[in-house]
Amino acid sequence: MKIFLSLYLVLAVILAQFFAAYFFSKGRTSYRKAFSALVLCISIYLFGYIMIINASNLQEMIFWNQFQYFGLPFIAILWLLVALLYTKTIYSLKTGTALLLFAIPAISFFMRLTNHWHRFFYIDWEIRQFAGYSSLYMARGFWYYVNISYAILCLFLTVIVYFVGYLRNKAGYTKSHFMVFFFASLLPLIGIGLILFAFDERSIDYSALIMPVSLLVITYGILKYDFLEIKTLARETIFENNLAGMVVLGPGKRIIDYNKAAEKFFEAMNISLDNHPIEQILNQEPKLLKIFDSEASHDFSLEIDGQKRFFEIDAVPLGDAHDGNARLLKSIRDVTEERKIQEKLKFLATTDSLSGLYNRAEFMNLTQREFVWAKRNNEELSLLIMDLDNFKNINDTFGHVAGDEIIREMGNLIKSSFRKTDIAGRIGGEEFAVVLKNASLEEAKKVAEQFRETVARSKVIYGKQEISFTVSIGVAAIRGNHDEINEITDILKIADDALYKAKAMGRNCVFTLESG
Repeated sequence: MKIFLSLYLVLAVILAQFFAAYFFSKGRTSYRKAFSALVLCISIYLFGYIMIINASNLQEMIFWNQFQYFGLPFIAILWLLVALLYTKTIYSLKTGTALLLFAIPAISFFMRLTNHWHRFFYIDWEIRQFAGYSSLYMARGFWYYVNISYAILCLFLTVIVYFVGYLRNKAGYTKSHFMVFFFASLLPLIGIGLILFAFDERSIDYSALIMPVSLLVITYGILKYDFLEIKTLARETIFENNLAGMVVLGPGKRIIDYNKAAEKFFEAMNISLDNHPIEQILNQEPKLLKIFDSEASHDFSLEIDGQKRFFEIDAVPLGDAHDGNARLLKSIRDVTEERKIQEKLKFLATTDSLSGLYNRAEFMNLTQREFVWAKRNNEELSLLIMDLDNFKNINDTFGHVAGDEIIREMGNLIKSSFRKTDIAGRIGGEEFAVVLKNASLEEAKKVAEQFRETVARSKVIYGKQEISFTVSIGVAAIRGNHDEINEITDILKIADDALYKAKAMGRNCVFTLESG
């Protein structure tokens, strides 16, 4: 009997050691690392029991029982931790939570290690004979019951976690995968029950006898379903650790799975994801609900940590739409940085870097659009063309850097003096233009005169020198579809001719020309 039992346990220890080393080497995922730690603790526990049943005296038995507690107190909590991580009930173990969960196992380890001082864990020991081998009987102290109660609680919670996972199938595996772990978690709970109620008679450690069966059940699951290797790695790489948020919707638009990025996205709106229809979860976010109801791609913006972020939400059908079990994958991709780059490129392509106004190409494009709109809707439109007076003399006297400062100041004055709806651009070296929407020739002339005075009062400090400058302005306008001007180039030529007249009149003045 002793030989058979020893061989059985030796094979279990070898199997446990193999899996501990294997899963530790493959420890890319959180629960796989926890599983390797669990198996290592089981192997320590079983090895200690082998030595106990083969020991020749009481002192050796007590020593190997103490050795068992290097792994035994941590088995139940590690079993629970594997369940929590495997079912995605939690995604990682935070330091504070770990200290709380492992507090009692750590205290139990310390209490057993120092038991000979206080005897809180075991009160007394003796050797008993059963079926041809010696067994160790231990009278239990109060901390033993604290420790075993905590172990029962952890294993009971483990069973519940797997049962909930079986019902919800959240992590995307078939329900038979969950049932493997579910059944394997029931066995140690049964073993503890036998120890509590049947240990006194025969002093058999039923948990040690049942634990290898649990390992065999899990081994069966690994070999049959491969859910601790390829499928898990694929899920972790493609789904779980994807930077894009992913939500899988099943029949009735019910959420059946999601990853960490999706959870973070919804947390920013104080929304908790759960196994409910998306309509119920997003009932306070009608815009987002409409997007999730659609199978088309949509843009969505959201303020996170005080910064506006932009997202693209795409839909990918999964499965056959005709089999009644079709699913829909909603991908939530943060495109904020891409949008920033696009805006920057657009700015560089359309903006004059020195003045901060539109460059010539963009100004002409926008002016053409407004010209067509004004003609079609019978609206007035005015155009100001402005030229800095004696700009070459400024460059020759103070240098081109000073000239650049004048251009930059001119851009600032234009942006602060005209309406935001007006279109302003730098169309040449020292030449600027402004389109005034819904403005008659008289109104434009008044605005132009006010701006000329603003420029004349302005000064640029360059080094220790104060530089004054003035501007000449030519003004032209159209009177909607009653005007004879039908091309944008015509009004540009009229405004340019008016500018030439202003220059001829001595500069620093405004000149207007009627169209037609």
